[in-house]
Amino acid sequence: DDGTSYPMRDVEGGDRHHRSHPPQDFEGKKIPERVLRDMPTFYNRKIKVQMKMRDPPPYHKVPSRVKGSLVKRFGDEEGGGITKLQQESEKSWSPGLTAAFAFADSLTHGACGHEPIALNKKSWNILIAACCNRGAIWRAMQIAEETMPNNGFEPNIYTYNAILCALSRVGDVPTMREYMVKMTNAGITPHQFTVDFLVSGHLNSGDIGGAVSIVQDMFNQHSALPPYTTHLKIIEFALANNLVYEAKRHVYFIQQLWKWKPNDSVDPNFRKVMYLTTRNPNLTKKALMKLFRYFGEELTDDDFF
Repeated sequence: DDGTSYPMRDVEGGDRHHRSHPPQDFEGKKIPERVLRDMPTFYNRKIKVQMKMRDPPPYHKVPSRVKGSLVKRFGDEEGGGITKLQQESEKSWSPGLTAAFAFADSLTHGACGHEPIALNKKSWNILIAACCNRGAIWRAMQIAEETMPNNGFEPNIYTYNAILCALSRVGDVPTMREYMVKMTNAGITPHQFTVDFLVSGHLNSGDIGGAVSIVQDMFNQHSALPPYTTHLKIIEFALANNLVYEAKRHVYFIQQLWKWKPNDSVDPNFRKVMYLTTRNPNLTKKALMKLFRYFGEELTDDDFF
C-alpha cells in the first residue's frame, strides 16, 4: 500500500477518498468476508471510503469570528476600517446585490410608469435570500432584525431558514444557536429544513457528535425532524471519519422513531413526517446494515433492540 488517495466525489463539508489496502486488512483491522462483499471496489481491490474534511472558510466570512471587529481596506490607517455590515452594504462590494436593492427601491417610487408598489414581507425575504446566496450574511441579519420590523413586518420561518442556511455553509454554530433562540422566542415552530440546516452547520464545522445531538434535541423539544437524507448524511459523515460510535448512536435514535406511537394531540403534518421517515426504505434495518458494510463497518443484530 503506497497510501495513495483517489477522489471519489464531493460531499458537503468534505471529500470522499478511496484509500487502497491489502485484501481483508485495512490499517491492521481484519474485515469479515460478509462486510467485504458490500464494500466498493477500485481496480479489482476492495477499498475503504474515508473523508478528508476541507479547510474552514476564511474567518471574515464567519459572523461570529468578526463580530465587534473592523475590516481593513487598502489605504486604511492603523486602527481604522469599517464593519462587515458596512463593507457588504457598499455598492462596489456586489454589483448584483446593488442592482437587486436598486430595483426594489424603484418599485416603491412607481418607476416605469406603474403605481408605487410597497415591499411586503415576501419581498424582504427575497432580498434576504439574495444577500445570503451572495454571502452578505450581516446585511441579511440587519434586514431581519431592523429593516423588516421598522416597516411593520416580523421575520417568519422563511426569514430564519434563509439566514440559518447561510450560516450553516460557513459552519457558524454559535450564531445559529442565537438565531434558534430568537426564532423560538418569537413562537415560530422549526421546519424540517430548519433541522437540516442546523445539522449541516455542525457537520461543516466538524462537530459530528453535535449533529447527532441536535436532531435528538429538535425532536424532543420541538417535535421536528429533518428530511430522511439528513439521517443518511449524518451516518455517512460519521462512518467516513471513523466515528462508528456516533453512527451507531444515530441508528439508535432512528430505532426510537420506529417505536413512536402518535396520540390525538399530534399535529397532522408531523404525523405525516414521522410516517414517511419510519417507512422510508433507506432507513430500514437491512438498508442501514448495508450502509455500514459499505464503509467497512458492521452493524449486527445486537445493535438493534
